[in-house]
Amino acid sequence: MNLSAAFLLSGAGVASAVALQTLRLGRRGGPGVVLLAGFLALWMMGLFLLEQRTGELADRVLPLGILLAAAFAQAAKDVVERVPRWLLPVAWSGSLAIALTGLLAPRWIYGPGASGAGAAFWPLAGACTVGTVAMTLWLASLARGAGGRERRRRLSLLGANVFGALGGGGLIGLHVMGVSLIGWGVLFLAVSLSLVAYASWAPEDRLEREGLIQAAVQSASFALLMALAAALTSVLTGTGPAWVHALLGAACALPVDASRQLLVEAVTRKLFARPQTVPLLVEAVERQTSRAEHAETLAEVGRLASAVAHEIRNPLGVILAEAKLLELSGAEEESVQAIRDQVARASHFVEDLLHYSRPRPLRVSERELERVVTDAVSRARQAFGETAPEVSLDLAPLRWDVDGEALGDVVVNLVTNALIAVETLPQGRVSVTQQHTDEGVRITVEDNGAGVPQALLSRLFEPFVTGRGRDARRPGTGLGLALCRKWVERHGGTLTHARPATGGARFVILLPKP
Repeated sequence: MNLSAAFLLSGAGVASAVALQTLRLGRRGGPGVVLLAGFLALWMMGLFLLEQRTGELADRVLPLGILLAAAFAQAAKDVVERVPRWLLPVAWSGSLAIALTGLLAPRWIYGPGASGAGAAFWPLAGACTVGTVAMTLWLASLARGAGGRERRRRLSLLGANVFGALGGGGLIGLHVMGVSLIGWGVLFLAVSLSLVAYASWAPEDRLEREGLIQAAVQSASFALLMALAAALTSVLTGTGPAWVHALLGAACALPVDASRQLLVEAVTRKLFARPQTVPLLVEAVERQTSRAEHAETLAEVGRLASAVAHEIRNPLGVILAEAKLLELSGAEEESVQAIRDQVARASHFVEDLLHYSRPRPLRVSERELERVVTDAVSRARQAFGETAPEVSLDLAPLRWDVDGEALGDVVVNLVTNALIAVETLPQGRVSVTQQHTDEGVRITVEDNGAGVPQALLSRLFEPFVTGRGRDARRPGTGLGLALCRKWVERHGGTLTHARPATGGARFVILLPKP
């Protein structure tokens, strides 16, 4: 085995390892890197077979390398996100057509051993060149219009496109014309893959960056160990240059190690209720860090809320006293009531802000859930007086460990929102159901109102997000649903929203088994 063949085989191993480790770490960059690394490994194997003069086999495998172009387009889409709609369909359909032609009828593209051009070679080479130039110009224009980290990512894609074209179609084109530089393919394609990986991963978070570095160091350590073992075996058996065996041993170790880790983690996820795999542990650390940062922010908000509450409550008390004096002096009852309503709204907002920023400890005890929910529905309807819409109840009798006051407040808030949604509808319906499931207790509040506006869906449970502004008949504070989710999550449960097929809104509380 010559030097070029050893480097090509090693490059194929490294590319396979990158694809497998990307799958293992669950990168959020999309499938582009996985596909690119996988097809790159296939292309390098084709070049290796060509270098080893395997004849027909190499001729059929080599055209599959054109799939690199489609994989690169996919990676570019994952990074840039907004790409022309026609780009991916054209890239994949064209690449698959060329790959299948080469696999089934390689002589249409080139002669034996990729020597000499076939009937379709130059038309295909021209089309690929035009596509590469167009992609390069497009990426260059995107890089000019960006700044900072985004500019670096797009420049990385631009460089990857250039090096990929040189190491792919460029080298095979020279080979067809009689200039063999196959060994250089490893260098060009390795640079291209590295640039795409950076553009797709580009970790901003310190923990994420450290996770990638640690994965690389672990794989490199295993590869070094296998390289030493292969070199020692070569020396003891006298089978060839030790450095060639060391290189191949390291390259083969990388995908083997990645495959082993993927298999172990898949089995762990399947067999254990609480799997402790590297990706899951990383996610757990990120969640804990996010919670710690959120708790620190809430502490700051809590201190601010206490100061705000103190400064607002005193003036509100004075305003209420003045409203009473106005009422006694003969002021219009409607005007006095308007003042009182606005004071009540401001007081309600202050209370919600305090509860959100400085929640009290849970007081959990065994309660009759049917009683808790029924009382909460009654409280919600009382605020609407005699015109309150009816609420249908279907509650399974259950006893559960909950904070009755907190859960009641959650149901009051959800039912109040539902009543507001159907208040003006002639056929408005609100229903509350309670069921015992395999997961725990499911409490559902559903209405047939207008539903949650599409623009709010992604931020529905964030604080200070509301679909009822100041001018609404019943203005909202934007803290109700945020408070509800917080109370439910402190019980270990979830609060989710869905839009029923018949319209309206459906909120589901799921309380897990103790």
